[in-house]
Amino acid sequence: MKWLVLLLSLLSAVPTILARRDGAPTNEQENACQDLMPQHGVPSQPPNMGFILFSDVIPSGNYTPGETYEVRLNATIGDFAGLFIQARTETNQDDVSSIVGLWTPLSNLSRRAQCNGVNGDAITHSSAERKREQFFNWTAPAIDMGRIHFLYSIVVAFSNIFVKLNATVERPPVTVAPATMPPQGEQGEPFLNSYGEPLGCPQNECAFYVEWRSNGQFIDFRMEGNASGWIALGISGQNSALDTVNRSFSDVLVCQVEAVGSAVNVTDLFLRGGEVTPSFDSSQEGLDLTSGEITGDRIFCSFSRVQFALPGQEGQDVSFSDDNFLFFLSGNATGLDTVNEVPMDFSASALSGNVIFSFTRANLNRGFVVFTAPFTTLPGKGSFPTSSCSREDCDFYFRWGVNPNNPNYLTFFISADLTVGWAAIGVSRDRRMGGDEIDDIFGCSTNNNLFTGGVEVADTHNVAGGDRRNVGDNSGTDGLVSHRLGVLNGRLECTFSRLITVLPADNTSDFNLDDSYYIIIGTGENPGTPFTRHERNPEWSTSEVNLVRESSVDFDYARIPLIRTHGILMVFSWPILAWLGIAMARHMKPALPNGGWFLMHRILVITSLFFTCVAFLLIFVAFRNTETRGLITLGDMNKTGTAHFAIGIIVVALQISNPIIAFFRCHPGDDNRWIFNNLHGVLVGTGAEILSAVNILLGLYLFGDKIADPEEFDAFYVMIALVVLFGVVDFALYIFFLLSRAFCEDRTMATESESPREMKNVASAADHPPPPPKKDPSPDHWLRWGGWITLAAIVILLGIIIIVLVSIR
Repeated sequence: MKWLVLLLSLLSAVPTILARRDGAPTNEQENACQDLMPQHGVPSQPPNMGFILFSDVIPSGNYTPGETYEVRLNATIGDFAGLFIQARTETNQDDVSSIVGLWTPLSNLSRRAQCNGVNGDAITHSSAERKREQFFNWTAPAIDMGRIHFLYSIVVAFSNIFVKLNATVERPPVTVAPATMPPQGEQGEPFLNSYGEPLGCPQNECAFYVEWRSNGQFIDFRMEGNASGWIALGISGQNSALDTVNRSFSDVLVCQVEAVGSAVNVTDLFLRGGEVTPSFDSSQEGLDLTSGEITGDRIFCSFSRVQFALPGQEGQDVSFSDDNFLFFLSGNATGLDTVNEVPMDFSASALSGNVIFSFTRANLNRGFVVFTAPFTTLPGKGSFPTSSCSREDCDFYFRWGVNPNNPNYLTFFISADLTVGWAAIGVSRDRRMGGDEIDDIFGCSTNNNLFTGGVEVADTHNVAGGDRRNVGDNSGTDGLVSHRLGVLNGRLECTFSRLITVLPADNTSDFNLDDSYYIIIGTGENPGTPFTRHERNPEWSTSEVNLVRESSVDFDYARIPLIRTHGILMVFSWPILAWLGIAMARHMKPALPNGGWFLMHRILVITSLFFTCVAFLLIFVAFRNTETRGLITLGDMNKTGTAHFAIGIIVVALQISNPIIAFFRCHPGDDNRWIFNNLHGVLVGTGAEILSAVNILLGLYLFGDKIADPEEFDAFYVMIALVVLFGVVDFALYIFFLLSRAFCEDRTMATESESPREMKNVASAADHPPPPPKKDPSPDHWLRWGGWITLAAIVILLGIIIIVLVSIR
């Protein structure tokens, strides 16, 4: 039975093995080169339902020998995973020996294949990643071989394939014959969809305004905008009009003021992926101007466009029944470029200043997710570091609510205090980053894409099991809709909508938002997605929140004030109190020979111990709700935080142990007194002093890096100055008094000068003789006081500066 189970398991794996993720097999035994049949064991789907090749060689089949031609494979409906393409001569196109030309991939999603012993005489996919469009270069043979045909196969899914399609004779069917003119006037449905920039502006005050409606086989548009030359609506399958990766094209509808007079016409252009200047569509069929005018510096136009690409315009016009990204443009030049027949300032350099906004992924025919109201209309609100800070003042500010136009989506607004990097919101079940379950993370990041305002949205998740990596969801940005993105007034801001339910492809990476979760907010300084590791601590909500049904969230607002207080107390406790107390014992015995040094030493170090214990407890209270108990998460990926935590434990332990050691000290005349002197004064006392300096520097570095603004937080450098100045002066005093003759004489006197309690013990041992007369300060006492006061001035002045800087950041 076990062998039978194993056999069945192996057989069930065969389809997976045959589903080649790295391209079609091309050896003769598997016959892919001959019949272009994927080895999936399933028949081809007839006929071609929406996968088209475009090239200047199609449909004539003629070419210039040695010339290179661009070939584009476009999915007019849906997308695909695999491809296999050859060019064969028309006279013998059923034989693999008729393959001609060489292929070059133009993206990393495709690669060269070999069929007739020549690498590149065919092309296939290199990845099973979903694609809507792919571009290649085909170089014609060096001599004229006669007319050619492009043959190709498409894999949509393992059991859904289209085999040996002929790009010359097979085109996707036009199921509805388009009317040459749309209905005129106010016929059809009302204009229910609209967008204005800035958000919420009255129509006549918007910098750009567009509204549209479905009208039979057409979409009717009304546009107006502030420009003296032209305004345009761009429609793209990718969230980038200048897409150089997938080289997707963009459909651009331009309302253009004529060079002579004030007439306004509408023109249908398209922009090839990776190119900077658009081209005139091969035909203006299916586009009709209803009205157009310019008043002052404001252009108005109404027009209609057929919803799908007409024959011959595939690869130039998008289908409005597909999901696409919209963007808006404007320019001031009138007339057309006589060479390219496009608006004269319609180019990449001009677009960088004219793109108003790439605002949403939309389906113009079936409706889509849009949010045009001010973000303040969203009922949910969260912020940090306080619950009352405003959008302009918060480190992180966000709003959320069910989308008013589509209740299947939650709309979010994020505003973060950074200009480069990312800001994101997440939901988690276990309140542990990368814990036993994933964390669902979505937000926005800066990038170099001028058509999105330099900002993109992303849907990601943190890998479970302690991995902590952030990776993109399987479906990419499907289910995520961007509305408004940009860096405004020094802040990264984005408005987007996220599908409440989970897409089938994301059932292991997304959560249904109509449930209760802990909320995570975080930022990072490295742009791009997936989101890189956060530069500062992410903040967690104190309780679970249902974002669909609740409108408030609380974070641990006391944590940062407690961390701030912890740092202030440690600076006060150690440099100002403990270091001066240690310096008193190290340098001032001869200057205060009758026990005065001991009294001041004891007051300073015991007061320091009290404030150290308070500060030590505060940091544990601050992190009482987190998975770890350090300034940042402990571990190999956070070595600075781990070191600060560990050294802090050691320093506190040493400081607590030293008074205990002093309590059990032997009297000065004991033969083992040297053990106490070295243990109490050198090993524990000086050791704790040095470690405290290191740890305060680590703490200030972490505070600046994780909480304050590192570029504006100077306390770390002030502390370096304090440590250097104090160390140099303290060491110089020690060497000076050690080497000087006066110091040597005073050292003998200081050995006899102990605390009052020790002098009493010595007297008792000698049958209570009268106490010795009080001793005079050493001759160099003024030098010792000058040195100690210098040390005090350094730590008090610079310590106060550090405390002030920590307090205000």
